[in-house]
Amino acid sequence: MATRRSTRGQNLPTREDVDDKQEAPAKAIVGKKEKPQKAAGKTTGQKSTTVKGRASKSQPQSSLINPKVMKTALPVPPEVLSMILDNLKDPSTISKLGRTNKSFYTLMMPRLYHRIAVAAMFHAHIPKLIRTLEPHLSIAQKKQLKKEGKYRGQQERYPIGLDEKAKPICAGYVRQLVVGVADPGKKHKYIVDRYVEEAFKNMVNLEIVETRVVTKSISQSIASFANLKALSLFINDSEPENIEPLARVKNLRHLYLQDNGYYSSKSDAIQSMLRNSRTTLQSLAIENAPYACQFLRDWEKNLKASNEENGEGINEQGHDFSALKSLTLSNMPIDENFIREFQKAIDFTKLRELNLTSFNDSLLYSHLTSVATSYQGTKDTPLSLRSLSLHMSKDSMNNQGESATFEAKLRFISSFDTLTTLKLQNYGQYPSNTIANPGLTDPLLQAILKHKNLRTLKISYTGRMSGFETPYLGAETVGAIVDGLPLLRGFEFAPDEAHMDSISQALLRGSNLQSITCFPHATWGIHPPPADPGANIISSILLACLSNPNLKPNLTSPPTGNFIWEDRYKLKRVSVQYKTWDVASAFGKRAKGELRPEKMQAEEGADGARREVWYRGVTGPQRMHVGFDPEFEWVDKVDREMQ
Repeated sequence: MATRRSTRGQNLPTREDVDDKQEAPAKAIVGKKEKPQKAAGKTTGQKSTTVKGRASKSQPQSSLINPKVMKTALPVPPEVLSMILDNLKDPSTISKLGRTNKSFYTLMMPRLYHRIAVAAMFHAHIPKLIRTLEPHLSIAQKKQLKKEGKYRGQQERYPIGLDEKAKPICAGYVRQLVVGVADPGKKHKYIVDRYVEEAFKNMVNLEIVETRVVTKSISQSIASFANLKALSLFINDSEPENIEPLARVKNLRHLYLQDNGYYSSKSDAIQSMLRNSRTTLQSLAIENAPYACQFLRDWEKNLKASNEENGEGINEQGHDFSALKSLTLSNMPIDENFIREFQKAIDFTKLRELNLTSFNDSLLYSHLTSVATSYQGTKDTPLSLRSLSLHMSKDSMNNQGESATFEAKLRFISSFDTLTTLKLQNYGQYPSNTIANPGLTDPLLQAILKHKNLRTLKISYTGRMSGFETPYLGAETVGAIVDGLPLLRGFEFAPDEAHMDSISQALLRGSNLQSITCFPHATWGIHPPPADPGANIISSILLACLSNPNLKPNLTSPPTGNFIWEDRYKLKRVSVQYKTWDVASAFGKRAKGELRPEKMQAEEGADGARREVWYRGVTGPQRMHVGFDPEFEWVDKVDREMQ
């Protein structure tokens, strides 16, 4: 069997050899000798600027193109050419363009391999993972892995006369690596881990890493990356010895950790990472089990000991995480010691984003309320918080402790007025057949309306729980929200579907609304399902807009001209979560995979114009399509912030 064409141009050797002291040889890709080698000499120092792979969504940064390369590519200024190339998203298009000549090869290969994403939840996914990672392995690595286990997707033959230990150039192009669920069973997990380990050894220029596979070898590789800026780890099933090498990681800008296990020794490595990055960390997300150790346990004591050991000074006045702007905490136990360490380490007044989930006591909220109240109205040190996300209730508010925590959250939201984004998750679900629909309580409504600058309000639910009902919002509450928040652009809520027409009329008063999400609603999830679930939601909203008697004639067009949606409304998207529609006066030519648009029509209005609008279903977010794998939300977010 001949060498696969997919390795053409990928297997170009360099003078960089794999370290023989590592546990296993590094990965590389094999290819032809002559022409690709010549092209490789030009591309070695090229900076990667885009995402590779069908699962990638982030946009590349425009980088200045070498004028010599530009002259042989297109006769346009380097900045213009860079903007054009940065807007190419399809991997096959990027690959084809990169094969046209040496100049475009130099420009496109870093873009093609910017992001790599792999997963293997089942045995059938292993060949795909192998084919994705093998181009980044050396010949020696591929041969070694083949000895450890033979699987479909492995390269059959290798070119002769190449340095078998040479790392392929494309491994140096990778800047972002996402490793999803990679557990195809006890028998095959070993080979999956080995391929991921070897890939990590070669991708030395990684800047963003998200991995659900954490072995000791992978931890050692991560700790050795000089350019690493963002790290996301799922260490639920990892043994403490596999985490220890991560204690050397430093100068991170973004860190996400999920650990639902119980190993107190894990917290040592985690705290070491935090100490090493405390002056550079901009976003921190920690998700723990309720019984797990606190990540700030004995923080001040350990920090002092570490500073004395390293001969560093002790900051007696300022906060330890001096650059922190975003904080996410979930599930961890809260006590007085945590509050004391939290107050010393984190400056709440400098945070711009705060996400709190599944705290069953009011201690933390009471502390934050006291801090916010003390700074309210001060001009010297105003609150910076702009985005807040709270998990409002775990099951219901009938439990006395749950109710006390809910009241503490209300006081916290009411203690300041600086938010532009507010997300309230799973609010107030109540037992079925007990009380009438309570809707939104007045204290919570008033707390929301206090933030006059809100652009985004989400009262969201993950779904409906068996035996519980959702507090649907009626037209009066929806009207109060859109009237009290004139800047609102995005609004998500659970509508009282029986009164959808009056709710749609209330939404008309939201002149700046660009996105509306209605979920859940009464006919969602019922059996048997309606013929076209969710269609009544968008129909009601669009018909209310088209039939609006308060529309004034458009003075910029003839009285009998066509009705232009964009001249009247800013609404661009309507969603019921499981379906989403774009709204516009017209759509361009359908791209591959796009759905056919549909037309909504109403009778002629007072301006004499025929009122109609088009709406089109859109595909869901890009996923790896391998079961319970991570989406790219965190990676895309930090990628945007790093650009």
